[in-house]
Amino acid sequence: MRKILFMNTPSTKGKLSLIAAAFASVALVACTSATAPNPTSKADSVETTSWPTLQSPISYADEDNAFVADLVARMSTEQKVGQLMQAEIQTITPAEARQYHIGSILNGGGSVPNRQAAATARDWAVFAQSFYDATATSENGEVAIPVLWGTDAVHGHGNLIGATIFPHNIGLGAANNVELMTHIGEVTAREVRASGIEWIFAPTVAVARNDRWGRTYESYSEHPDRVASLGAALVTGMQGKPGTPSFLDESHTLASVKHYLGDGGTTGGDDQGDTAVSEADLIRLHAPGYFSTLDAGALTVMASFSSWNGDKMHGNRYLLNDILRDKLDFNGFVVGDWNGHGQLPGCTNDSCYQTVNAGLDLVMVPYDWKTMYANTLAQVQAGDIPEHRLNEAVTRILLVKKQLGLFNGKGPLERELGGNNAVVGSEAHRDVARQAVRESLVLLKNNNRTLPIAGNANVLVAGDGANDLAKQSGGWTVTWQGTGTQQADYVGATSILQGFEQAMSAAGGNVTYSAQGEYATKPDVAVVVFGEDPYAEGQGDINTLEFSPGKHETLTLLKQLQADGIPVVSVFLSGRPLWVTPYINASDAFVAAWLPGSEGQGIADVLVGDSEGKPVYDFSGTLAFSWPKTPLQDTLNVGDENYDPLFAYGYGLTYAKGKAVAPLNEDVPGVAGEGVQDIALYAGRPLQPFNVFLNNSQRDQIFSGAFAQLPDGTVTVETTDKDIQEDALLVTFKQDWMSGLFIAGGQLDLSPFYPNGALEFDIRIDDMEKGRLDVILDCNINCRNMIAMRDWAVEKQGKGWQQVSIPMHCMLENAEHGKQVQRAFTLRTGGDGQFALANVHFRREASVPAELQIQCPTNIATQPDTLNEYWAVDWWMPRHNEKVAQAQQGTAKLVMIGDSITHGWEGDGKAVWERYFGDIDTLNLGFGGDRTENVLWRLRHGELGNVKPDLVMLMIGTNNTGHRFDDPTRIRDGVAAILDELALQVPDAQVVIQAIFPRSAQPDDELRVNNNQANVLLKALAKERQVKFVDFGQAFLTKDGVLTKEVMPDLLHPKEYGYDIWAKQIEPIIKQYVD
Repeated sequence: MRKILFMNTPSTKGKLSLIAAAFASVALVACTSATAPNPTSKADSVETTSWPTLQSPISYADEDNAFVADLVARMSTEQKVGQLMQAEIQTITPAEARQYHIGSILNGGGSVPNRQAAATARDWAVFAQSFYDATATSENGEVAIPVLWGTDAVHGHGNLIGATIFPHNIGLGAANNVELMTHIGEVTAREVRASGIEWIFAPTVAVARNDRWGRTYESYSEHPDRVASLGAALVTGMQGKPGTPSFLDESHTLASVKHYLGDGGTTGGDDQGDTAVSEADLIRLHAPGYFSTLDAGALTVMASFSSWNGDKMHGNRYLLNDILRDKLDFNGFVVGDWNGHGQLPGCTNDSCYQTVNAGLDLVMVPYDWKTMYANTLAQVQAGDIPEHRLNEAVTRILLVKKQLGLFNGKGPLERELGGNNAVVGSEAHRDVARQAVRESLVLLKNNNRTLPIAGNANVLVAGDGANDLAKQSGGWTVTWQGTGTQQADYVGATSILQGFEQAMSAAGGNVTYSAQGEYATKPDVAVVVFGEDPYAEGQGDINTLEFSPGKHETLTLLKQLQADGIPVVSVFLSGRPLWVTPYINASDAFVAAWLPGSEGQGIADVLVGDSEGKPVYDFSGTLAFSWPKTPLQDTLNVGDENYDPLFAYGYGLTYAKGKAVAPLNEDVPGVAGEGVQDIALYAGRPLQPFNVFLNNSQRDQIFSGAFAQLPDGTVTVETTDKDIQEDALLVTFKQDWMSGLFIAGGQLDLSPFYPNGALEFDIRIDDMEKGRLDVILDCNINCRNMIAMRDWAVEKQGKGWQQVSIPMHCMLENAEHGKQVQRAFTLRTGGDGQFALANVHFRREASVPAELQIQCPTNIATQPDTLNEYWAVDWWMPRHNEKVAQAQQGTAKLVMIGDSITHGWEGDGKAVWERYFGDIDTLNLGFGGDRTENVLWRLRHGELGNVKPDLVMLMIGTNNTGHRFDDPTRIRDGVAAILDELALQVPDAQVVIQAIFPRSAQPDDELRVNNNQANVLLKALAKERQVKFVDFGQAFLTKDGVLTKEVMPDLLHPKEYGYDIWAKQIEPIIKQYVD
């Protein structure tokens, strides 16, 4: 076995020369163009000799090798398998980590200890200590191995409230300061260590080659040289320098270089897509960041979600083992990305021996780690994973843990920085981030010496980004996507507005703030801050580089300010270069500020001068990414053939060396038209900001890559072909009453599409005989609408692709209901079935004639119908026939009408009924799953027969809410139609409307709220119709309005205890009216 740890190593000077020589040798075999050639097969690829042969700066000491070898020899197979598992902190307890011998835990984006958003560094460290205590000791002489915690501190410790947040990598690439990068690594490591965590999932050394990619801002540059130098510097800052006493000491963390390999080169910038390049280009463009960071001593590498020429990296043994281990001499361990193994052919999220055999050592399986553990253990025992491979992976993990000091007997709280709140967001740390902001700014335009702004000037600060800490920080800050936050979440941060206020106040100037650009006194200059809203992987992918296509409110503001004779400075916040030519033309000065993070005052440091207008700091940033001349230049990289940028790689003006920028051409191809545009949710892939989710009654799971499956197997989604390769989704569902697929990605304003627009999609029905299919538009409880498609789907089964066009006036009751749509598109399924889906759009105008569109249903709640759900087919009609026969006897004095809750008097409530009302001749017309229209159908088809009851008790409506989110007025109308029928058939009976029972645990649950609103209308209806209304709901609830599982175990249906409560409520009424 290769020796690995930290003895004093020789100078890296010779190794750096070796790396430089390796780069030169790579250049000899590289193509002259940076454009991606056709995909190549492995047989046609460059031989491994074309890869540089590196020598790791890390050599493990003999005593460390012996220590780990002894551990491995004493470990059981169960303990070894546990070391291969990495679980998310919300899904595991310290006791479980000990029980299953878990090797590592992580916190995902936005995931914090005990779900306490305001947790301090000490709170985090206490949480970490609990896992350490559980795993660092053992009973009965078993091997004890402390758990290793990793986190995505990609631009500072972004999940920790109050942490120092640095500019995202795209800004640091523009700064291009190696020494600064080392300091950033040091600061980040210290703040992460203060929270008790030992491992950072950074740096990202992706070379982003298509700016439509939503992770472009995680890349330092389109050029591999800049990526290589900055990535290595960050590793050195985080880990320390190999061979020195500070290497991986208690003030440093383990780094993880990601995402191996080629994630920045996917076709179309598709997150988790395919990088279709030759091996020569893979080496030349995408590998240099690994050459440099491994030479800097990186001990973990994270595998990429992406593929290389069709082969997923999580299963690519050639690159994970033959290249990374053998050629590049990597002697740490390889960790997977979030369920990335589940995308391999033949794998699921909880079973994938293939990834281990390919060279993955630690499997990131955030949710399904228990079943993954069990399956992996079985696969080892069956020989699917060879024992030598298991031992190899465990050895690599333990050697790294040994280097990190995990076996030194000190837990997170006992280490140098553990739990020290003062370390986090300290003034010294924020000074480093503020310097990074200053150096990251790129001046694209500065006509008429608009900048710097004189410190004693009167400044108007405007724009939606001026006082928005989320917008200036971007994704991976507080939450995964950087959304759903408030200003208060960014403790200690300074907004760009606050930075200007501080700078101007100190120099004797004045700031007026108006996001809309309004002012009473004409300012000397206006600073308008605007740009992209926060996003992260997946949701950040876009289909055009045009900034804000079709929405030009900010551009209108810039033009208005210029028309008022006010010099305009634009500060543009973005995670990539975008086509903003009209905005540049409408500005006197234009600054690319990227995503600066928590220290917004760094912008004012450079833009504001002294009282005489002289610079305090000059610009020094240069473009690490070429700036596009058209919205179609998503692949625009220096060295490409036909390279034609608006601003070239390396461009950046300064105060010392400025030049005027002439008016730029705005008449270029690819610009979106004015007015309301069609909205594409899915066109070959989910389009920004949308994601596809698969779900069932228990959970939602994002779909990424080419395959996803819920852990219980009830829903599977995989890519399939319609017009081109993998441009559609194949959805298979089984054995769950509510499942399916939905597309969501922030709020949508669909009001302009009402009433003449259409929701359109292509669908192929493969199997719907025993399934359900509903189309749902979900805004909130008051603007949901559903189109039941099962009958249509059964008729179209096996008939190939169909275009569905649903008028928007079917999906929205009015334009107002379309203003805050949360889930734009849901296909709800149930039972067993399969369909394929493609091309989901909201159209301003339907693309098919009206007669070919799906027809809008009337108020279904009042239209008599059988229950045609897949799960009712076998029993519903036979039960109806049985009840008709009973009704013909005409003896019943009491009729109970309703759904499954009433039906349950014959099941869980049977003993209670016999005890209270067994002597009463009763006709139970409760049918599980029924809605108002089903009751109407049954009554009109003989279920009252010859019955002349004294009392009819009616409760119906909860399935109108639960199945299709009926508006309360529709439920009332359905009950009114039932009352009409009862008045015709049993005019002498006393009718009692029972309020719909409470459902769900909490009183503010939207389904309970809808039922409560319906009950208000039913009470008024009863008064209008002169029938009795009773509301027993409070009898089922606690004083705080909580519904417990003791009363209704599924929070909808009573069990025996709940039926006893109900019986006591209705007993006086039944005694009053039934002889």
